[in-house]
Amino acid sequence: MKTMKKFLIGFLAVPLLLILIEVFGIIVNHASTGIQTNRLKRDIVDSIPDTEIISVESQTGNTTGTGNHVDCLTLITFSSELSLSDVRDKLDGSYEWNDLNCYVEETEKAGEYLFLLRKRAPFADNIEGH
Repeated sequence: MKTMKKFLIGFLAVPLLLILIEVFGIIVNHASTGIQTNRLKRDIVDSIPDTEIISVESQTGNTTGTGNHVDCLTLITFSSELSLSDVRDKLDGSYEWNDLNCYVEETEKAGEYLFLLRKRAPFADNIEGH
């Protein structure tokens, strides 16, 4: 009977442990997205003096729709009197520009910019990416 109890406890403990690991990963990934978003917002406001933040959006999950992975995505729309190249110059020290994961572009309104930042989540193989 003791052997059966040990087997049952072990049998139930493994799935419970796996579920707890996934939940922990979800919490850490969402916290990472929040930290990334707050940092980007602060960097924009600190680097560009005449900035007004218009909207802030963030998402944690499989943002590209390809593969099984989790990303931290931040989109910030802001206005500035600076040109696009000046905005990039002000943020050059903190961000590496590329066309897929980190870029600033002008919106349809003059003087309004969209900053997109996508990074791999700390627990990139979490269930949220499937």
